[in-house]
Amino acid sequence: MIPRSAPDEPAFIATNAAASRIGDPAARARLLALVVTAVTARTGRPPRLVEATGSATLEAAIAAARDAGAPLVVVVGGDGTVRGAARLLAGSGIPLGVVPAGTGNLLAAALGIPRAPRRAAAALATLSPRTIDIGAVTIHPGAHPATPDDAGERFTVACGAGFDAVVMAATSRDAKRRLGVGAYFASAARLIGDLHPIHFRIEVDGIELETDGIAALVANCGDLVPGILRPRIPLDPADGLLELLVLRAGGPLGGIRATFELLAARAPHAPGVPAGRSLRVRGRRISVMPDPPVALQVDGDPYPAGWFTASIMPGALRVLAPVAAGAATLPEAGEP
Repeated sequence: MIPRSAPDEPAFIATNAAASRIGDPAARARLLALVVTAVTARTGRPPRLVEATGSATLEAAIAAARDAGAPLVVVVGGDGTVRGAARLLAGSGIPLGVVPAGTGNLLAAALGIPRAPRRAAAALATLSPRTIDIGAVTIHPGAHPATPDDAGERFTVACGAGFDAVVMAATSRDAKRRLGVGAYFASAARLIGDLHPIHFRIEVDGIELETDGIAALVANCGDLVPGILRPRIPLDPADGLLELLVLRAGGPLGGIRATFELLAARAPHAPGVPAGRSLRVRGRRISVMPDPPVALQVDGDPYPAGWFTASIMPGALRVLAPVAAGAATLPEAGEP
């Protein structure tokens, strides 16, 4: 059952002032004016707005808006801000609006939300709530077995182990502000000579497999290059499943070939049957155990070396987004 909003509670806007694309105060003020106008048009009353540079402050404000029964929460920021809001709003029925203002903007790209902040702000007035899955991930530092470091983490797009996590950790905030998504490509080019195969032990819904590769991702949705390069078979964020994606080749050339093989694949592999230079398997609960432990990432945020277990939370989040073919939309909280 979708909870109804409090009749007198306004919508809420949370803005990460440290996001890479809104660092200039004047530009940020102009963008927020557009967001406020769109949300006012949508809800019929001016929203509340909080600007902060720390995730703790923003998440506390989002939690308060959720508990007060806000009819809508909008975040203006990057992937980390979106992920924090998704974790807090999961299961609440309150729609999440996204104005992408960071570097990767992975969820926005995956759902077709305009990646230009001003266009995304204007779209808030008319986009419909779309129900999607999110992932829950338990991070285990060090070798398997280990005590969980964080059993309450969530992800909207993907978590992974290996080269992608190394690239995320090596990309500085300053580089992201200067180069945008190109900062990740610059880091990858600098690090690609150090590529070497990693041995992965993997479990997908109780089926075990072992393989070598340079990276293993567990994805809910997303593109290889946000909004530009995506698999032939899209990752569906509303199918109740996670996708394991492994680049099985080692070395720079093998990694490139594995990437294009994965993009071109016409069907997932059967669990436990690695084939070719890449592997794609679907499941509801997936453990990735690199041996030895390697760097991890969750929606682009780096974590220390270890392993992880991810599981799906079907239909846990409502997001204002263009309607995908066959996707269901729901009324706003408070509407019949």
